[in-house]
Amino acid sequence: MPAFYVPERFGQLPKLHVYVDETGDRGFTAASRAQSPFFAMTAVLVPQEDEWTVKYTAGGLRSIVHNGPPQNLLKPIHWVEHFKAKHPQRRQQAAKALAAMPSAKVIHVIAHKDTVNTDAGMRQDRDLFYNYTTRLLLERVAYTAKEWPGGPRLAIVNLGAVKNMDHAASEVYLKSARSQSTYGVPWGYIKWPPTWMGTQRDGIQLADVHAGLLNCALTGAPTDRACAENLLLCGHQLRRSRTGLLLGYGVKVIGDPSFVTKRAWWDDWKSG
Repeated sequence: MPAFYVPERFGQLPKLHVYVDETGDRGFTAASRAQSPFFAMTAVLVPQEDEWTVKYTAGGLRSIVHNGPPQNLLKPIHWVEHFKAKHPQRRQQAAKALAAMPSAKVIHVIAHKDTVNTDAGMRQDRDLFYNYTTRLLLERVAYTAKEWPGGPRLAIVNLGAVKNMDHAASEVYLKSARSQSTYGVPWGYIKWPPTWMGTQRDGIQLADVHAGLLNCALTGAPTDRACAENLLLCGHQLRRSRTGLLLGYGVKVIGDPSFVTKRAWWDDWKSG
């Protein structure tokens, strides 16, 4: 039986649209770690019947940042380009718009480069680093789809394409991880294979903005709560366990969890 086999009955499940983007870089040189001490991937999950909220929210944000002729409203939004620190009002508007999506859930996987296992090949292989982080994210997507409120869903995963990455090789890596998993991950709740696509897709743009909010919070000083004010507006959307746990569910840290959990805003984020 192929490792990516999905039982026929799963294909009849209601669909869950999943959009993934990243923030930070994948390098482990001293310069890369100084400029970007973490790499993170963010997933936004929206049930198919509420896909209209993705289009509505992305269109609304584009109307805020784009001026000129009407065709400009079709240009994708990018956190780095359109939500710079000099536009604090835009950042807050973006967070409020995302937070208002009633059925969306969010998952973050954060790798703290300085405390990633020194024996891990990820330090020498940027592609492996990306693929491993993607695997941990998709594991949590699979569990979320299985445990979705109202009943299981089949997740349709779309990831933002990464420059200079061989995504065909990523697919092979993830297929192997599925077949070798010993942790009971319910991979059958993800439609295989995932798709890598450009930023023209509304959901990828929203995942990019969510990742940008996370970046702002993690690049601030650990004692600074203000840097996470916009991130906290979306805290209620994070996936949690049935008992309310966040760490390991909606937030997974590769390396020392205290990189996140010792920050001034963690308790507020954790409580949602």
